Amino acid sequence: MPLITFPRKLVVQRDFLESLGDFLINEGLTKVLLISDKNVYAIQVERIKKGLEGIETQLFVDVSPEPTIEAIEDAFEKLRNLNVDGIVAFGGGSVIDFAKSVAVKLSDPAKNLREISPFEYIKLRFPLIAIPTTGSGSDASFATVLTDGTRKFPTGNYSLVPMFDILDSSVFAENSDLIRNTGVDAIVTAIEAVVSNTSNIMTDAIAEKSLPILFENLEMTMKGNKDNVDDVQLAMTMAGIAFSNSGSGLVHCLGHSFGSTFHIAHGKSVGIFLPYVIEFLSSDATTRSKYEYLASLISKGNSKSLIDLLKEFYKKIGQPLTVRDAGITKKDYEERMGELVEKAMEDSELAFNPIFVSNEDMKNLFEIAYDGDQPL
Repeated sequence: MPLITFPRKLVVQRDFLESLGDFLINEGLTKVLLISDKNVYAIQVERIKKGLEGIETQLFVDVSPEPTIEAIEDAFEKLRNLNVDGIVAFGGGSVIDFAKSVAVKLSDPAKNLREISPFEYIKLRFPLIAIPTTGSGSDASFATVLTDGTRKFPTGNYSLVPMFDILDSSVFAENSDLIRNTGVDAIVTAIEAVVSNTSNIMTDAIAEKSLPILFENLEMTMKGNKDNVDDVQLAMTMAGIAFSNSGSGLVHCLGHSFGSTFHIAHGKSVGIFLPYVIEFLSSDATTRSKYEYLASLISKGNSKSLIDLLKEFYKKIGQPLTVRDAGITKKDYEERMGELVEKAMEDSELAFNPIFVSNEDMKNLFEIAYDGDQPL
C-alpha cells in the first residue's frame, strides 16, 4: 500500500457514549448527521439522546444489513440539503460503510460509488465519527463493502478512514452469533493482512498482536463475560487497521462470492474458507513460514498447525468448517458453481494474494470446502 492510515483519534473508554456531545463540541462539531439502524438505535436511544445534548442532530436510521448502492443513492437524495459539520456512524459494519458512502455522495454528488479507488483524491466535506457496535473493523479502515445486485462490491479510499473512532464497549453487541461472526472475520482479516503481498512490519505487528487476544477471549465474550469485551473489541479494531493498510486476499474473494450468493453472514462465510486457503497457499514457502509463525504466537509455542488450531477453535465457538455445515445443499451449491467462481475471480481483494490463483484453483477451493474431505 502507498500509505499507512489510522483514525486521527482512537478513544477507548467504556460508557463514553454519555460524553459524546462534549467530545464533539471540543472538536468544533455542533451539527451532526447520526446514521444508524433501527434496532441498534432503539436499544441505545436514551443514552444517545443524553450523549448528544447540546448537539443539533439529524437522524437517519433506515440502514439495512449489507447496504446496496441503490439504497445509498436513495438516502443521498433525502439528505443532500442537510447542513451538518460531521457524520456519526453508530452501528456495525453495514452502518459504518453506509455512512462512508453517504459522506462521499454529499461531498461529491456526481461521484459513482462503483468507481471509488484507493488511488484517487476524495475530499470529504466533513469528518466521519465511528462508534462501532460490532467488530467489523470498518471503524478504522479505508474500506467499504457494498452490495451491487447479487455481488459484494469491495472498494475503498484513504479519505474514508474515520477521523474519530470511539470504542465504547458498553454499546458492543451482546448477541453471541454476531460476536462470533465478527470475531471470526477479524481473525481472517488479521491472518490475511500478514500474508498479503503488500504487508509491512507495522501491519504485521498490529495483526500479530490481535490474534492471540481473539483466540483467548472470543469464546468468553460470546458467553457474556464483560471482563473480556474491552480486549476483544480493541483486537477487532486492530485487525481492521492491519488489513486496511495491507489488503486481504483469497479468503475474502471466496467469502464475498459465497456470502452474496447464498446470503450467509460475512464472518461465517470467510471463516469457512480460511483453513482450505491456508492449505492451498502453504505451497509457497514464504507464506507457509508466516502461517507457522502465527500458529506459534496463538499456541504460545505449541507445535500445532494453524489449521489444527482453527479447527479446535471453530468447534468451541460453533463456527462451521464446511459449506455443508452452513446448511447449503450440494445440488444448490453445484448449480451455482460457475457464478461463485466468476464473482470470486473478479473480486478486487485477489490483487493482494501472495501467489497467482487460476480459475481452476478457485473452483477447486470451492469444491473442497463443501464437505472438507477432498485433498487439495
